[in-house]
Amino acid sequence: MFKNILIISDNPYLSKKFFEIIGKKKLTDCNFSLSISPFSNQNDFETSCASAVQTFDLRDQPTIDFIKQHYDLVFSIHCKQIFPVDLISHVKCINIHPGFNPINRGWYPQVFSILNKLPVGATIHEIDEKLDNGGIIARAYVTKNSYDTSESLYNKIVAKEIELLEQYIEQIISCDYVPTKPEEEGNLYLKKDFNNLLELDLNEQITVGDMIDRLRALTHGKFNNAFFIDPSTGEKIFVGISLRPEQHD
Repeated sequence: MFKNILIISDNPYLSKKFFEIIGKKKLTDCNFSLSISPFSNQNDFETSCASAVQTFDLRDQPTIDFIKQHYDLVFSIHCKQIFPVDLISHVKCINIHPGFNPINRGWYPQVFSILNKLPVGATIHEIDEKLDNGGIIARAYVTKNSYDTSESLYNKIVAKEIELLEQYIEQIISCDYVPTKPEEEGNLYLKKDFNNLLELDLNEQITVGDMIDRLRALTHGKFNNAFFIDPSTGEKIFVGISLRPEQHD
């Protein structure tokens, strides 16, 4: 059984839910610590756990050496950092990924699931040298509807991640599981692939269905994603979409 466990997260909600699961499971034989990346604000994570929240930069070798010395298991929960080979070679590292591997590897799986008409879900997997590629511990699909936006689909995925964590966290900590090798290389999407989607060409010829899919894939709450350039002013004009199914009595 792993004893000293580090959580690295850039998602306040999920890190808080993780510690709620720990409390519910009464995993008192283990020591849990929470850390964030330099891309997050510690104040956003103050209520996530009882202990102080640390900031770990995985580009920093002394930080890697510290983790190797003090922890025997690391959870990445929507962490925005790449785990270096030196870390994953010495410490068991587990990733909670908001996509169904290997179909949805990489950035913003829900976006590319909508655009490319692919299934989507959640995966818990071991971390290896490739992005979202390691042995699969658990995974499950979520239902994607024609009226889902990036935000609504992402929320479904997060709920499934929490469900999988509740189901498998004890097996992971006890190392009582057999990982499954991904069936194929699958699809890998990078942040640059997402960025290339944002600007809308006002002269592009596209079906109504494909345009709706692109807009709903890029609509995520208050984020300004999709935009076009106003021909008269040169300004960016941001675009989103609202969809709702018919209500039946």
